[in-house]
Amino acid sequence: MATTTLVSQEIEEGKRLIDALNAANLSVDSALWIYAPEPETWRLMLTSPLYDRKGPLKTYGEILSVFRQVKPDLKIDWTGIVAVSPKHELIKGLRQSQQDWKLNLSGTRLTNNWVDRTWIEDAYIYQIK
Repeated sequence: MATTTLVSQEIEEGKRLIDALNAANLSVDSALWIYAPEPETWRLMLTSPLYDRKGPLKTYGEILSVFRQVKPDLKIDWTGIVAVSPKHELIKGLRQSQQDWKLNLSGTRLTNNWVDRTWIEDAYIYQIK
């Protein structure tokens, strides 16, 4: 289990950001908090088709632009946001698990599990599309 705890405030703040991104027409396909054992931090992983069309720098720029506009200010560290392709191995594995097991992982806490070939020590899943 992760040594650094993900608290409900971070989960709520992540949801506020995801809602703001969707409202700004920056479609977020998948989103989850994932624990990184090194350096013992949580990362907010977001996927968007923009990543594959425009690349990581443009995607981060768009995310940060929306992040700065959210009021009241978000109480999460923007440096903990990770934008990845919808084709990222972990996201593909989670998507496949949902299909294989006919599950909806939205709102699920995943602890000490293998997904495809990726070990997840701890994660909170908002949505996987």
